[in-house]
Amino acid sequence: MKSNAIASERVPAFYVRLKHRRVEKWYISNMQDAKSERQFFRHEDELTKFEIDQIGFFQNHLWFHFNNEVTNGWIPNKFIRKNYRVLNLTQIEFDDTNSNEANALATLVHFSKPDYPVFEKIDPTVVNFTDKEYKTVLVNIVGSYKNITKKSFRRLRSQISRNRPVLIWGRRDNQCLVLFGFNHKVFFYYDPEDGLKKVITIKELTKLWKKSGYKAISY
Repeated sequence: MKSNAIASERVPAFYVRLKHRRVEKWYISNMQDAKSERQFFRHEDELTKFEIDQIGFFQNHLWFHFNNEVTNGWIPNKFIRKNYRVLNLTQIEFDDTNSNEANALATLVHFSKPDYPVFEKIDPTVVNFTDKEYKTVLVNIVGSYKNITKKSFRRLRSQISRNRPVLIWGRRDNQCLVLFGFNHKVFFYYDPEDGLKKVITIKELTKLWKKSGYKAISY
């Protein structure tokens, strides 16, 4: 990519926070705006969650576009915290007659393809999907599949930072959690057992994940 090239793409919404650094942090209306057009964040903005709807590249740098009720603009990647990311996960309508795994897999698909009729392609009552079935569903609908079993928490965070939720197994073979966010202390997850979004500490998640042999997939 040439240094003066501009590229951007819309992405499923996610949330970021600004770094806690004693430097002036700024944003601009357009990636190619001059320095004189920079607008500066307030100190209290470090506590704000910014909803991101686009990512872009300009002069070989990564940018994040935010949009809220007050204003919008592009934030340079250098001002974004690396230890915080929360996807705007919108799960399917919860149905307690579905199996845990079916609800988890459907939620994973729904995040990438919200209008896709996933339960026309998978049986919601299946208790134990095979690895091949997971791969087939994700490749055919979403376009990719990643087996990240026994990978590190760093890898799980990396997937979420790439706008890709992670499905992990916990207390028993057919019981899953869908990770969709993290900070330096906890992970945010969707529990397909009851349809609620929850928080779990890294210590608690380690104990839970260990029981399945650290089984996890994404796309």
